[in-house]
Amino acid sequence: MRRLLVAVVSALSTAVLTSSVLASPAAASAYRPVAPPAGTYHVPAYRPAPATPRLVVCKPGENLTGVAQQLAGECAYHDIQAAVDAVRQRGTTIYVLPGTYQERPSLATPSKPCSALAGQATLSYEQQRACPHLRNLISVSGLGDLQIEGVGAGVVVEGDKPIGIRADRADGFYLRNITVKGFAEDGVAVVETDGFVLDRVAALNDREHGIAAYGTDHGVIADCEAAGNGDAGIATASASDQRGNRLSVEIRGCRSHGNLVGYSGTAGDSVYVHDNEFSGNATGAVLDSSVQAVGMPQNHAMFVANRVFGNNADPYRDCGTKCPARAVPVGTGMLLAGGDENTYASNFVYDNWRYGIAQHWIPASRRGETDPAKQRDTSHGNRYVGNLMGVTPSGGRAPNGVDFWWDEQGDGNCWQNNASSWGRPRSDPAVLPDCDHPSAGGPYAQQGNPAKTSVVTACATYTPRRRDPKGCTWLTTPPRPAA
Repeated sequence: MRRLLVAVVSALSTAVLTSSVLASPAAASAYRPVAPPAGTYHVPAYRPAPATPRLVVCKPGENLTGVAQQLAGECAYHDIQAAVDAVRQRGTTIYVLPGTYQERPSLATPSKPCSALAGQATLSYEQQRACPHLRNLISVSGLGDLQIEGVGAGVVVEGDKPIGIRADRADGFYLRNITVKGFAEDGVAVVETDGFVLDRVAALNDREHGIAAYGTDHGVIADCEAAGNGDAGIATASASDQRGNRLSVEIRGCRSHGNLVGYSGTAGDSVYVHDNEFSGNATGAVLDSSVQAVGMPQNHAMFVANRVFGNNADPYRDCGTKCPARAVPVGTGMLLAGGDENTYASNFVYDNWRYGIAQHWIPASRRGETDPAKQRDTSHGNRYVGNLMGVTPSGGRAPNGVDFWWDEQGDGNCWQNNASSWGRPRSDPAVLPDCDHPSAGGPYAQQGNPAKTSVVTACATYTPRRRDPKGCTWLTTPPRPAA
């Protein structure tokens, strides 16, 4: 991937101090410590309908047309979980016909052994598999190459559980054309899985993440929608750390809007985020190294050709009992909170009233690392190349507050060939190092500019019960910049 990064940047160039407050609530844990798989599998291929072997799930009384009507005669299940439990052959496809699936059997009172686990915050894989519905409405554990596909419009999964659909150690999992909504934590969670695709999935109004992948490799999240989720619309944590040799998770063609954060990558290593739209969130996209997790410090992500705009929503005002679990800078397009060797290239970043793109460091002690030699191991080697700031795709002016904000810590960072509605990008500091002369030394290279890191430090003390920490200026929508 390192070679790919260099090639992408070359081609496109021509055309602090904080705490785990920056990490999403379940970041890098998925309610148990996770580790990416060995990475020996591959991204699964889509099996066009009607594939065999197959099982069909339906809701009586639905008006069916097309392929759904053709498959209706094979319907043997009225709940998706019942079909999952009936799978006996690797490579099975489950077709889900239109309807709303609340999975009533999954809501039944658990057995006594499972009830005894109900109060535990962390469940092992074995406990999840033995008690699949303590936390999950639909649970896919240990099944290989399972494809679940909604057929036609209006296939909805909703229910009274923390997680809607969980795929755990389910290599080759493929989920397509299904809407999940209203779950207490995550709409879809893929955990410790090698090879998965979430294709045309919509995740709406979930309390934490809409779509989440924890400890995964060979993953694709494509053509999705994530809206109204309490934390990240799309989240990856502890993606397989390939150190730039290849990609781990690709996110493309998605629209993530109206969440706290459009995309969140705690230890978002080797992720490739491209051709997406992040809009109407508090912050459009975040990478961070703020908790103890596999794959720290975060490294080697690519953000290319995304549209990141209008991320000025204020979820902190009058939030009552539903305040966000973490503090993020309202009015920010993209934030890099402690990461190395990342590339931001050819993105449209506009109408974000605080920062277009911001970067600050995270000392290793914040994630439990005690080795003195590692304390300054984040915020190095990041490249911001060929981005168009404050200009819409149609050429209109929509300025950011400042285009680039940097706490001035770190080595090897550079900004080059970026354009702006202001002509030359507006930045803080006013002059940024280019890629022929990347950052090296300087008065704040070790620990950042204290006038800036003090704000980050203040915001790190935020909690839902302490919503206005002194010195934190992030948590209100800033004034709209004059055009």
